[in-house]
Amino acid sequence: MVTRTSKEVVIRVIAATAITLAVIGSLTGCAVDATVRPVAAELPGQYYSGDGLGYNVTVTLNSDGTYISDWQGCLGTYGSASGTWHLSDDQLVFYADTEHDLLIGYLRKATTIRHHGKLGFVREEDLSDQQIDEYAVFFKLDPTEQQ
Repeated sequence: MVTRTSKEVVIRVIAATAITLAVIGSLTGCAVDATVRPVAAELPGQYYSGDGLGYNVTVTLNSDGTYISDWQGCLGTYGSASGTWHLSDDQLVFYADTEHDLLIGYLRKATTIRHHGKLGFVREEDLSDQQIDEYAVFFKLDPTEQQ
């Protein structure tokens, strides 16, 4: 039988706590919730992704399957796009009719997510290892938040 001193027990508890906190800390990004698949009817609305400074992109998904998007920053409009969209499983697929400046090729395919109950999507290019930066997520705005 191995007996441990109080000091050894305390060290093990501290080590276990540190490991647990490190794991929790690594999960602070938005994780894709694969258990919830949206239906096309809940997707229409305005979505926003940005840092509040030079990267402020809005995408409005209309119920008729069209979308409009623009990228605003401190120096004005950096890009715009419009076209059609559809939902395929958990993927939003965009087909651009017009694209300008920084939004050329920007919206093609995105994975739908839920984070803390809020609906959103993230571009395929910004998704890695099922974890993403919150600034890369387009969250659906409540009607009171919409521009």
